[in-house]
Amino acid sequence: MTTFTKYFLLYRIKDDNHLLINTFTGALDIVDDKAAKQIEEFSNGDLSAIAPSDPLFNQLKQRGYLFTEKDGEKKLIAKAKAYDDFLYDQSFCGEFIILPTLGCNLRCTYCFEDNDQHINLKEMSMEQLHTILDYISQVKKENHLKLKNKNQKLKIRIFGGEPLLPKNRNIVEEILRFSKANDIEVNIVSNGTLIDFYMDLLTEYRDVLNIQITLDGQKEIHDCRRIKADGSGTFDMICKNINKLIANNIRIALRVNVDADNINGLPDLYKIIQENGWDKSAHILPYASPVVDFSSQSTTTLEESELLDGLIRNGYKTDGSGIIKFVVSPCIGYLNQFFNPASKNNFCKTHYCGATSKTELCFSPDGLITSCLTYSGKGKHSIGHFDENGVYFDKNSYDKWTKRSVFNIPKCKECKYAFVCGGGCPIKALDQNGSMDDTVCSDIKNTIDLYVKKIIIKQLEKRL
Repeated sequence: MTTFTKYFLLYRIKDDNHLLINTFTGALDIVDDKAAKQIEEFSNGDLSAIAPSDPLFNQLKQRGYLFTEKDGEKKLIAKAKAYDDFLYDQSFCGEFIILPTLGCNLRCTYCFEDNDQHINLKEMSMEQLHTILDYISQVKKENHLKLKNKNQKLKIRIFGGEPLLPKNRNIVEEILRFSKANDIEVNIVSNGTLIDFYMDLLTEYRDVLNIQITLDGQKEIHDCRRIKADGSGTFDMICKNINKLIANNIRIALRVNVDADNINGLPDLYKIIQENGWDKSAHILPYASPVVDFSSQSTTTLEESELLDGLIRNGYKTDGSGIIKFVVSPCIGYLNQFFNPASKNNFCKTHYCGATSKTELCFSPDGLITSCLTYSGKGKHSIGHFDENGVYFDKNSYDKWTKRSVFNIPKCKECKYAFVCGGGCPIKALDQNGSMDDTVCSDIKNTIDLYVKKIIIKQLEKRL
């Protein structure tokens, strides 16, 4: 029996042109009014709308929209799952997130970590760290041929709390020393207030590291959000330290955490970036990311479609030509890849994030290992533990996290957006529904509609 894929979207461009998208295969096609009408009628069950003798019939079949074989699409999806399973078996953790402490000198208003974690200055021991570094060495040794063939490096992310608290210096120095000796990239996620305590180390090891620092807008906005424990702001200190880092040729990822409170202030932030000459520096890369509310109690967090709309209104360009070079978010980030003709990885998003794709491991001072950074140091949903004697995984918990995909989430099986969504956030599913097998749907439908209408169609209209 002839069937039409459920994984299709159809958008009018202009005149009699329409954009046809296959969210499973990644196919993008332009069809005229007549073909669009036939497709809509055929997909709604009128099989006479496209006769087998119609050239459109074979074109749609070749492009993966139409199937004549019984269970044709199910068999294709089964092949995709088999390939996904193969990739899983061949993959390994490529990024290791080390939290020397969850203590922090700031009290940012939207932080996903609890205040109790920030005042608990439990520190990772050197013995614990050496266990982690030994494990990373083991992973590198076991996968050296794969790393070489892919021209890929392992990565370490130093996180917190604030990882650059003065008391963490020995731990940070040991990580940097190890990373340089083993050709491993390091990303330090810092609030940028304590740079002076580490400038000598950051300069010595600048060849292997990037440092992420957050600036949420002009002084009035930033100082209401990223505040010290005593309530004072950090804007002036952070700007001064960014300039020091640039002067020492240290690479900076300048992050803007965006929500309703600061999105319309982005043009003022752009002026600050330009006034400091950061837009001309090869050592700084501004990017945006949404403030995430896992409890769904915030009144200022934005859905990704709202974030995209606000970013576009405030000068964001998906080609990276604006001040903000890219967006780190599950929906927008993937759509930038999906619609990029140069991308080699725009086929089937089967996992939602790094926590569910076997690519990240988080090590916290309490000796627990989590797949998701959000749960680090919280004593729950761990997938293993480590101590001075080694690293140990709970296979059931490890598999539960790393094998979560659209193929085994019941609600995803009939969703036309499943393969551009990846199954939704596992944290939200756990916290709101109590199970990772359930899901809290992402904002992919609204986001892809907005992305197509405000970006892709405008690009196509210039060409047609």
